[in-house]
Amino acid sequence: RRVAAAAGRAMFNHSNLHAPGETEVEVHPVVLFSIADHYSRREEGQGRVIGTLMGTVRGKKVEVCSCFPVPHTHTEEQVAVSTDFHATMLALHQRVEPGQQVVGWYSTGEEVSSTSLLFHKFYGQDVQSPVHLLVDLGMGDRRMSSTAYVSKELTLGGNTLGTSFEECKLSVVAAKADVIGMETLVKSSVSGLSGAASISEADSMEMTIKKLLKTLEDVSAYVDQVAKGTLEADPEVVALLQAAVNAAPSLHSAAFDKIFNSQVQDMLVVVYLANLTRTQLALSEKLQAVAIAAS
Repeated sequence: RRVAAAAGRAMFNHSNLHAPGETEVEVHPVVLFSIADHYSRREEGQGRVIGTLMGTVRGKKVEVCSCFPVPHTHTEEQVAVSTDFHATMLALHQRVEPGQQVVGWYSTGEEVSSTSLLFHKFYGQDVQSPVHLLVDLGMGDRRMSSTAYVSKELTLGGNTLGTSFEECKLSVVAAKADVIGMETLVKSSVSGLSGAASISEADSMEMTIKKLLKTLEDVSAYVDQVAKGTLEADPEVVALLQAAVNAAPSLHSAAFDKIFNSQVQDMLVVVYLANLTRTQLALSEKLQAVAIAAS
């Protein structure tokens, strides 16, 4: 959780992380959080983790929308990637997001290592110019940082001498919903709240509805004052109110209640499934611990 909170603070402070290079890489916040979560769940003794980056490519601009981890083994003699796992996860991911494709890979660490080229060549089999996202989680006194690279062959005449990694321009693209989520994460980390003590979805919806009601009351009071002539109308405010009214669908109260109740039920089902999954994972971990102790 501390790693995730640090990731949130780093993204707030630096939306434009690195600027050199021609290729531009835009990363969604969920990607960095997923990488931090993957590292926190790594196997004991594993120095770094790697995974696949999914997104879209438009000319020189690469947008990284999501990612998934890929198991690998790294010894002094060889490096191996679970290709079957990668292919299965890729097929499942593209069934959910058919518009996304493999754009590169990620790894954790302070710098590009000698084995990074082997992983890069693996992803280069399916991607013409894969992006390598290196995430330094800043364990210790260092500050968390992220760097994006693309490979470039070093040639002399017609001979290839080697391959180098060239740094790209990297920035974090956060939607309004992402910013709200990061603010909540950072606030709960600073206040010391655990995951169980953080605000639930139902409480969050209640707070949102209360804010909406307060806003509507303020708008209603403003309109009443303008209608009575006690306050001069602001043309900009009037234009915004007209746009808001025109954007609102024309629904009867019964139809609105039906839609709202349906959305609440869907949310409660998601909460129930999330709690059920969490319970199953906890039970599985305990059973695994008992099996290890018995052996």
